[in-house]
Amino acid sequence: MTFFVRILLASLLLMPYSVIAQRKVRTSTLESAEVTVIRALRQQSNLAIEKRDLSGFGETMLPEIDVTRGSGSHVSGRDSVLASVAVQFKDPAFLGYVRMPDSIQVSTSNPLAAEHGHWTGRFQRADGVQTITGSYLSMWRKTGQGWKIRSELFVSLSCTGSVACGK
Repeated sequence: MTFFVRILLASLLLMPYSVIAQRKVRTSTLESAEVTVIRALRQQSNLAIEKRDLSGFGETMLPEIDVTRGSGSHVSGRDSVLASVAVQFKDPAFLGYVRMPDSIQVSTSNPLAAEHGHWTGRFQRADGVQTITGSYLSMWRKTGQGWKIRSELFVSLSCTGSVACGK
């Protein structure tokens, strides 16, 4: 076998690996971009809560969103979620919610992403500030209008700062 033939065969054998490596870099770059977008949308949602901006809060949700609250109660549909949050936004005791993503994974087979994180809710009570903390999982779906939240599950894990925690 000539030197030229050996080089040709070696390059043909190695080519699929380099193509796979290039594809993996492109995929991880794309996923990183998608993760960055979802993180920015989460920040937008947190800011809307801070500003008590109901319309801004609803922008990140699909109309058919399902939410299970930290207490275990369930709310279906964006209009119902926004109606329940509107009550909290009008309550001066409500100090806000913050959701902090710990990880975001973009599906390689569906237009979906999973956001895992922890959350904090704060309320002013007569005996102090009640702070509720927990974990959450959000399912994001990529649509023609960008990434939107399809469902969220919040689990309350601790409560401090008020006798209201035991109720």
